[in-house]
Amino acid sequence: MRETLTLLLVEDDRSLNEELGIFLSDFFGIIDSYYTAEEAYTKYLSTAYDLVITDIQLPSQSGLNLVEKIKKKNPSQMVIVISAYKEVDYFLKSIDLGIYSFLTKPFDSQLLINTMIKATTQLEHQKGKPESSSIVLHQGVSFDLKTKTLHVNGVLEELTVKEELLLFILVKNANAFVRNEQLSQAIWQSDEVNNSTLRALVKRVRDKLGYAECIINLKNRGYKLTTNLA
Repeated sequence: MRETLTLLLVEDDRSLNEELGIFLSDFFGIIDSYYTAEEAYTKYLSTAYDLVITDIQLPSQSGLNLVEKIKKKNPSQMVIVISAYKEVDYFLKSIDLGIYSFLTKPFDSQLLINTMIKATTQLEHQKGKPESSSIVLHQGVSFDLKTKTLHVNGVLEELTVKEELLLFILVKNANAFVRNEQLSQAIWQSDEVNNSTLRALVKRVRDKLGYAECIINLKNRGYKLTTNLA
């Protein structure tokens, strides 16, 4: 158990809320669980949390509205959004709000574990060092989420606007698959972009990242940026 990390969990399904609380207790020393956005935000106003996890579909007020209020109060707050829905609109809205990760139900247990390991490792790292927007992807390779710049072995790699967008989305969802239509909608504002066009863009970014299997693709799953945090 990581005693120093705190979590605010918002899920209106009481059974799932309890199951998640048990599972996440392996990663967080303190977990405050709520069933509504209103109760959660009231608690948030008086308590500091390392991570907020919220469902989208909540009674009275949506999880995305809750995230928007939290981000206005604390723009650097790490947030993970969970949802039974896979619509592009939810994904894009979440990206706009600057969330850390977007997970869909039913959960892939290994993906959930990997996401928690990655998030808690980053949180513990941040506790010991000043906050940075630069994410290390591999030895000698980093991407800055604020400036959308890529550095490889200390050298700034020139990126096109579309390459910047692709990397931004993949880094925000590192080690998780992002569907082709979600990438197409975010980059070209259309989910009907020819697959060969997306593949060509991915290839250019792969070449610039330069490490083995940096971006992998699986049919019907999409693309995933792999990172080495060691």
